[in-house]
This record gives sequence, structure tokens and C-alpha cells, in this order.
Amino acid sequence: MGKLINCECGEAVRGSTDEELIAAVQAHVNRDHPELIGKLSPQDILSMAEEDDDDAKGANRTPS
Repeated sequence: MGKLINCECGEAVRGSTDEELIAAVQAHVNRDHPELIGKLSPQDILSMAEEDDDDAKGANRTPS
């Protein structure tokens, strides 16, 4: 099952693995939240994640 972070800006950032989620969040931060660049560690990102129920259903991913 994948993981999901619902960003405060309204975007849902998803990844099938921890590594994919971390990369997707870092790309989202770089694009949409430059003030946070370098402030979120991989552990911070994973601590915000929740299980992605839609991933288990084969739902389409929201591009990050």
C-alpha cells in the first residue's frame, strides 16, 4: 500500500514506496514551496504520511 501526504496547499502527494513519497514531496516543495527547501528531512516527510487507501484500489495518482 502506498503513502499519502495532504499538503496544506490542497495538493495530495503520493508514493508507492517511502523513497517515491520522499522524492515526490521534495519535488512538490521545490516547485510550490521554495521557502521550505532544505527544512524537511526524509524522517519529517515520513512522519506526515498516512496510508493511501486509494492506492490499494488502483486509483490514479495525482502528479506532484
